[in-house]
Amino acid sequence: MDGNINSFYEILKITLPALVVFLTAYFLFRDMLENSQRQREFEFRVENQGQVTPVRLQAYERLTMFLERISPQSLLNRTLSADISAAQFHYELLKQIRQEYEHNLSQQIYVSVPAWEALRGAKESLIMLINQAADEVKKDDPAISLSNQIFKQYMELEEQPVAIALAELKKEVRMLF
Repeated sequence: MDGNINSFYEILKITLPALVVFLTAYFLFRDMLENSQRQREFEFRVENQGQVTPVRLQAYERLTMFLERISPQSLLNRTLSADISAAQFHYELLKQIRQEYEHNLSQQIYVSVPAWEALRGAKESLIMLINQAADEVKKDDPAISLSNQIFKQYMELEEQPVAIALAELKKEVRMLF
């Protein structure tokens, strides 16, 4: 029996240090591999950020331009024609907004969800405002009467949707730097 216990202690003397060495090596190598992986990911992000940042900034510029182009001041001045009716003008305004939106639709992949939602919200709010103003004028009135009604309603808003969306875009761009 004494021999078995001595054999057990001898085996324990050999395996215990080997186990400690193995566990130490395992944890060291695991940490080293994890650090190496994190370093590669960091280098990849830094390398890609140099390429992506200019594209993202360009997207913010395009979306800012979109918001400026659909703002009532710009949209009404650009679209207004003296020889069309309010109904035709209404159609043209909505067409312009939708075309501008479709032209910039792909930019959503470069901005956050809240920024894109603010932009979409601005577009939808303006469409609703234009539709409400169109309901308040006669279809065969001159386009200028619809233009005046839209501008009047827009100025009465407590929070202008284009300004809200622009503020969201600016906030996001500031976070990049």
